[in-house]
Amino acid sequence: MDNYLIDRETLGKFVDELIKRKALPVNTPEELNNLREESIKSLDDKIGLAVFGSLTAEQNTEFNQLLDRGNVEESDFENFFNRIGLDVEQKITDAMNAFGAEFLGGQNA
Repeated sequence: MDNYLIDRETLGKFVDELIKRKALPVNTPEELNNLREESIKSLDDKIGLAVFGSLTAEQNTEFNQLLDRGNVEESDFENFFNRIGLDVEQKITDAMNAFGAEFLGGQNA
């Protein structure tokens, strides 16, 4: 099972809306499903890169130490990102908008 930064259902809904807005080069439901799954994974990767690519090496080490502790609460992550001044929601929004624009090929996302 894959781990997603944002829940898979939310990613799927976003991708589904994009798919509705674009003529796709698919001929079968299986091809459509494969495109959907690939798009969800790609979107999650773009979000992860936007968030974690913003960390300095020191922040990345600290974040990994947080993960290694185990039993980490959501509030621990929120506190970490707030303390370093990273607006995760904005990073996610920007990544989703960029993905949408790329997916739609320059159409209004």
